[in-house]
Order: sequence, then structure tokens, then C-alpha cells
Amino acid sequence: MKRTGKAIFAALLLGLGIGTSVYAEPSPGHLNIKIKGYLYSYEIGKFKDKNRAFKFILNLPGNLRKSAYLYQKGNTYSVRVFLMSSPSALMKYRSELKDSNLPAKIVKTPDIFLYSVQLITTTKKESAERFYKKLPPEIKKEAFIYKTDSGYYTVRVFLAKTRKEAEKLQRKLRFLSIKTVVVPTSPTKLGLEKEQEKIKKTQRKSAPLQIPVIKAPETPGGKAEVIIQAVPPTTEEKKIRKVKLKRIQTPIVQSAENKTLSEFKMQKELKKIVLSSEKLIKGNKIKAARIKTSGEVVVPEKEPYKTGKIEFLSLFPLLDRTVNLYAQWQYNTEYKDGNRSSFFNENYNFNTPGEVTDGIKYLISVGYSKYHTDVDTWQSTFRPALNTRLINDLFNLSSSISLINTKTSSGYDGKNTNYELIFSSAWNPKYPYISAAVSKNSISSDNINSDTYSKRFSTGYTYKRNLSLGYSYTHSRTEDHVRNVFSETTNHNANISVRKAFFDGKIYLSAIESIYYSDNRYSLKSVNGYYYQKVSPITGLSGIDTSPSIGTLTPNALLTDGDYNTSSGVNLQTPYENIAINTDYQPVDLITLYIGGNLTATDISTFHWDLYTSSDGNVWNIVATNIPFTYDSQTETLNFVLPQMIEDNYIKLVLTSTGATNTGYVTEVEVYEKVANATTVINNSSTHGDTTRVGVRVKLPLNLGYSFQYERTGKDGKEISSKFSHNLSGMWRYRYIQIGAGAGRTDYFIKDQDTRSSQRANIDIKAKPLSTLSLRAGTGYIENFINYDKTSTSFIISTGINARIFTGLNAGLSSDIVKTTNEETNTSATSYNTKLNINARLFPSLLVSSSIQHNVSSTTTDIYSVSSTWTPSEILRLTVSKGYISREDDKNSSTTNISLSIVPRGGDIRYGLNMSSSNGKESYSGNIFWQVSEYLTANGYLRYTPSDNSISTGVTANARW
Repeated sequence: MKRTGKAIFAALLLGLGIGTSVYAEPSPGHLNIKIKGYLYSYEIGKFKDKNRAFKFILNLPGNLRKSAYLYQKGNTYSVRVFLMSSPSALMKYRSELKDSNLPAKIVKTPDIFLYSVQLITTTKKESAERFYKKLPPEIKKEAFIYKTDSGYYTVRVFLAKTRKEAEKLQRKLRFLSIKTVVVPTSPTKLGLEKEQEKIKKTQRKSAPLQIPVIKAPETPGGKAEVIIQAVPPTTEEKKIRKVKLKRIQTPIVQSAENKTLSEFKMQKELKKIVLSSEKLIKGNKIKAARIKTSGEVVVPEKEPYKTGKIEFLSLFPLLDRTVNLYAQWQYNTEYKDGNRSSFFNENYNFNTPGEVTDGIKYLISVGYSKYHTDVDTWQSTFRPALNTRLINDLFNLSSSISLINTKTSSGYDGKNTNYELIFSSAWNPKYPYISAAVSKNSISSDNINSDTYSKRFSTGYTYKRNLSLGYSYTHSRTEDHVRNVFSETTNHNANISVRKAFFDGKIYLSAIESIYYSDNRYSLKSVNGYYYQKVSPITGLSGIDTSPSIGTLTPNALLTDGDYNTSSGVNLQTPYENIAINTDYQPVDLITLYIGGNLTATDISTFHWDLYTSSDGNVWNIVATNIPFTYDSQTETLNFVLPQMIEDNYIKLVLTSTGATNTGYVTEVEVYEKVANATTVINNSSTHGDTTRVGVRVKLPLNLGYSFQYERTGKDGKEISSKFSHNLSGMWRYRYIQIGAGAGRTDYFIKDQDTRSSQRANIDIKAKPLSTLSLRAGTGYIENFINYDKTSTSFIISTGINARIFTGLNAGLSSDIVKTTNEETNTSATSYNTKLNINARLFPSLLVSSSIQHNVSSTTTDIYSVSSTWTPSEILRLTVSKGYISREDDKNSSTTNISLSIVPRGGDIRYGLNMSSSNGKESYSGNIFWQVSEYLTANGYLRYTPSDNSISTGVTANARW
């Protein structure tokens, strides 16, 4: 009987034509829904007169009017739009309200969340309706269609008070051949959707317009109702029609444990204990002064639940809190060539978000992690944080305080503290917006003690989408208390943009002007009574070279990344370490090396350095041997005052001799220029500039369009660059053929550089003569110029065909040809690329795909790949893939991958096996995942690599409450 049921239901799914757009998994984010007893909407109006509220809804734009409803509390009528499970789900509709100059205040609607068993999820309502209509009768009696916040349509069955009760009902559906899942369901939202559907149907019959109303309980123990009222009201209040759903029939399998649930009736008469209980803390575990109250639940006569009193505890101010705990433990060990290494990592996180009032929210979080190795080394991190947010109709105010404290077994103790306060306006967009923020960041460790202060402010205004004005200000100051220096930056930015359409949109003009002013202040470095200012930008290079007069070095970004703690890889115990700086011919009088480790004064006294310069970074000229330097123990720096100012492309220091017995390394390099006759230790520099952009779009006859763009950049009153672009394009359709063509030219001018230009033309043709066949072809031509002299050309031809040969077999063939010509050397090169793809479903459980690619360029390369997936049952999946690359130079390569996935019924334990091979190097691995409970999961793995003779194994456990 069970096997027959599976076959029937599988045939049902095939008959519905449900493919990948329909699945049994829950909609995205369903696990994040917090069952708080209320939903969220935008409140766009509040009235004492019901007729005025109705008229307000009738004047709303179409989409808002369809989603609008009234929330009645006493004699007050609140006009609300949309109904979602979380505030974040409402954000995508915020722009619609702003476009209509409506307020976007988020409010709560009382609700009692229940649980349902979800059968399928689909993106199309028609698919959900077809699935619902063809359900077996015993299931259809209990089923309904429910739309999620993300816009998915789901078919669900049953309504239960708790998740455990829903899971009991879920087990009764095991005879179905689909995966089901228990999800939260809102009766209020379900009822509102059904009433809106009824209104749409009655409107087709020219009936008076009707609007759904959610009537809130006026007294504790009252019941909330979803009702329909006509506009204008044609009946007295006592004649308002109350909507009730039919009673759910007898469940599929009757048992004493689910008898009450199976008889639970979906209805519009929603029960609400007490309106103010939306935010009450449930349970008796919180020790505080509380006032004990009670409310009576009013239940319809046929309701299977018993009428009674429910007691709860209230606390003022009301706090709505959730406590989340997360823990992770990870252990890994590896055996390689007879040696064993292992590590253990532990991670804990605690956070409790909550609300003090409707507009005041907070989040307290504490994190701790520690990493251990088997050589008695460790690193720990402690991360406490507090975030608060105040939200109202006028503004949003948020603050955050966080600390990151890192310690290591080597004695490092570093702290990073951050404070931030952010203000943003939320008033009507017809007024200028304002945003402001202040922050402070403090970093301290053994050799770092710095503070960074930041401020920013921005404002702007938009008039009828045609005119926009904006201004922003930022200020940042960093104080290094160890090196006794500071840097300060102030930026001002202003912009104005204008856009306008003429002649019914046939001509569109736009213009943007941006202006900036930047001011920089920083203290000068003092060495031996002289002041030096830092030279930037520079790049670093390093390497070991015993012949320093000839040879290039490797770029080393760690030398100039601003990190004074991490080694750059330059070891001060190794002779002939070379450290070079690319200064781009900027004047240099002082070189400073920041060092780390545990070097002593004796170690440093053994260093001997030579100084070199170079214009190309390959041939070096010696400037001085055994150049003198000084050591600053407080900042841990080596300072080299150069014998004369150097203005060359590259400068290099070579460690020709070292007798250091302790560990030492270079972390950072900086270069400075001497300030002549300095009377202050403060240096000032400022710059200003602007950017202008102008655009024109014109719709021409014959489906043609023309666009022009001009961009200019200036700095310190001088033009730096400009760009002109012209484009002409068109699109034409005839039956199943689409033709597109275009041509354009771009000229780019840069100060003191060559003028660069390019012009291009292209034509593309697409055709779909059959629903199973599509064709495409295109060609393009590009020319590049320098100072208006042609330098290169490219000619491109592209074709493709895709066909569904028959059900389950698809094929595609594409080809590209590119010919490039160098006009200066009169040489050309042609490359070809051809690719064939085939996908076939040989059996319902076997899917095979393959591809062949042939490339001809400087070398000829052929790429072959084939993969297959076999799913003999719902618990077993086998995937095999093979790839091979053949090259003309015989540098061939191949890859093989085989994976097996086993998921026993229920899915609490999953197994996986994998074998992979690349160019003869095999690797074998296996893993197991165990869902121990709703709060605890465990994952273990084993990996073996014969070529490296290594075995790696580990286990990870995750706990969440």
C-alpha cells in the first residue's frame, strides 16, 4: 500500500510538470523567524473616522491599495500595508512608500504563530494551485496555500500549536514520496490573504469595493478577528460579516496523541490572549519585581481547545529578549612521513538581542576563541560588544562599543577597542536628509599605542528626481603615542546633478559636477635635531643576493603595508639580505627599518650595511659601505641618515655582515626627506579638484539610439584628463529573428601622456525558429590608436547553436574566431575556440554531461570532460567526473573525481566518500555528519594522500541554543 502511494504521488508530481522551480525545502530564512506573537507592517495613516480611512486607501497607488488593510483598536483605525514576519522583509517595499511620499513607520500587528507541515515550495502560484487541486482527498481536506515573505508560494497541511505536535503529524505523512518540513505559519497573515482573494473575486462581479479589517481585542481575554467591510459602509456595525473557515476534517491516520491537532480548525476568528502580551517575558526564571496578571482566552464553541485562564508575568519596562548560545570545538591531527602534528580550536559566542520599547533595541554579544597546537603554543581572542539602536519617525540613532583582546603563548597582548555613534534622518524625503557619525579606535600592544578619531557628516536634497544636491565632510586623526607622531586628514565633497527628459522621453540629458577639497597635516620625524617628512608612495623589494651590484629583487608588499608587528620575511641573522625601495625619483635623506624579535644591543652592533642606488632595479651603483645607523629601542627602529640626498628610482640596503645570535627580522621600511630650516614639527599640504560628467541620450527613428558622454577631471585648477564617447545602436525584430547593431568611438586624453582612442562596430543576430532550437551569430571590429596613429586592430566572429534534440537530451555548439593585427610591426595572429556541450538524462536516475573544447592560439589545446550523476534512491547519490587536457607541447594533465553520498531516511546522519586524482596524485577522503539533536551537530572526516604519505583526520562539534 505504501509503495502504491509513492507511485501515485510521484506520478502526480510528473503530471503537474513541476521541475526545479518547485521543491520541498522551506523558503529562505524560515528558521530565522522569531515567534514573538506579532507581525510587522508599515503604518501610513491613522484616523478616528472610518470613512476617512477608507477614502485614504482608495487614493493609494495600485500595488499599495492591494496590500492595504485596516487595524482597528477601539475607535482608532490604522491604515497599514504589507504584512511580514520580520522588519527586514519589509525593507524591499520601503522605496515604494518613498516614491509616493508616504511615511514608512514599522508597526506590529498581534498574532499567534502556529506550525504547519510544508509539502512543496514554488515560485509560481499556478504551480501551487495545481498541486493543491490534485492532492489526495484525505490530504486536501487539511491543506492550504500560503505565501511567504520572500514571495514563494507553499502548499502546507495541518495547523499545530507547537513544533513537536506538528512533527508528530509530519510522521503520519511518511508514505508520501516527497520530503516535508515543519515551518512556522501565521494565522493572521493566512486569514488576511484569503480575504483579499475574496475581495478580488467580488470586484470582478462589480460588487461594492471591500477592505479587510483586523479587529484588535479591546480588553484582555478578547479575541482578534479578520473581517470584511464595504466601502462606503453599507451596513451597521452589528451586521458586519465575520469570516470563518470550514472545520478541518478527520486526519489521515487517527491516533490519541494527535486527535486534538487533527481536529484543529483553520479560522479567521483569531484568538489573542492580551494585546500587551506581545513583549512579555514568558516563564518564571527571571528574578525581578513583577506584577502578576491574568487574561481569559475566548474560544468558539466548536474549538477543540479548552476555555481557561492563562497566567503570565509582566515586567516594567517590558523587555523582549532572546538568548543565543553557540559553541564549536574542532580537533585535527595529521601524520606525514612518520611525524604527527595536531591542533585544537574552540570557539564560543553568546548574544542576547532585545527591545526596551518599540523603538529602542539592543544587542549584547560576547565571543571567545582559543587555538591550541601540539607544541604548547596557543592564541586566544576575547570579543565583547554592545550595540544599541533608537528608531522613531524622525531619526535613527545607533551606537556600538566593541573590544578585541588577543593574547598568545609568546607573551603578546594586544587590544583593539572601537566606539561609534551614528545618526541618520528618517523624516519625510521632501526635506533634506542628514547623516552623521563619530568614532574612536584604540590599538595597544607591546610596541603599539595609537588612537584614531573619525567624524563624518553628509546631507543632501532631491527635487522631483530632476535635481540633486549633496555635501559630505570627513575628518580623521591618528595619534601614535609610541613614535610621538600624528597624521590628520580633512575632506570636503560637494556635488550637484541634473537630469531631465524632453519630448516624451526621446531626449534625455544628465549632468553631474563634483568638487572636492582635501587637507593633510602630519608631524615630522625628528632625528639628531633635524626634522624629516615621510615620502610616499613607495614599494618594497627584498631577497638574498651575494652579488648585489647586479640582479633584480622580488617585490615584497609586507615591507610597506603599515603592519609594524608581522615579519616581512627579511631575516637579520642571514648575511646578504637585500632591502630595496622603489621611490620613483623622490628625494630621500633618511631610511628607517622597523624590526622585531628579541635582538640585543650586542646583536645589533654586529650589523654592517652597504648602500646602493639604481635606475632600472637591475644594475646597482654603490654609494657607501658600512653606512652608519642609530638604534631607537623605544620604537625598535634602525635609522640610516644618508650621506647625501638621493634622487634615484631605487635605493637598496645590503646586510653584508651579521653576528646576531638571537632572532631578528624586519617588519616595515619607511623613507623620509629632510625639511630645510624647519620652524615647526607640523607639515601641511592641501589639494582640490573637480569631476564633470555630461550625458545625452536620443531616441532616433528606425529603432535607433544615440548616446554621448563627456567626462573631465581636474586637480589644483588644472585639467588632468578628459574622455569623449559616442555610441550609435539599434535593435530590430522580425518574427523569430532579432538583429542588433552598434558603433562607437572613445577618445581619452591624459595630461603629459599620449592620446588614446578606440573605435568599434558590431552586429549580432539571434533566432529561435523552434521552441527547441536557438541560433546566434555575431561579428565585431575594433581599432586602437595612439596620438591618432593606428596601433592595432581586432576582428571577431562568434557563432552558436543550442538544441533540445529530444526530451532529456540537450546539445550546444559554439565557435569563436579572433584575428589581431599589430599595425606597427605589421604582424597578425589568429585564435580559434570551438566547444561542444551535451547533457542527457539516460534514465530518471542517471544524468550524464560532457564537453569537448578545441583551442588554437600560440599553442593548441584540447579539453575533454565528462561527468555523470546516478541517484538510484532518495538515500544514495553517486557522482563521477573525468577531465583531460591535451597540449601541443605535451604538457598534458588529467583529473578524476568520484564521490558517494549516503543519506539514510530521516537525514539525521549523512555519509560521504570521495576519491580524487590529479596528474597521477590520488587523494581519498570520507566524512560523516550527525544531527545529534536540534541543538547539537557533529562532523568527522578522514583524508589519505598516498603521494605525500599523509593521513589527516578531525572532528568538529557545533552546539547552538
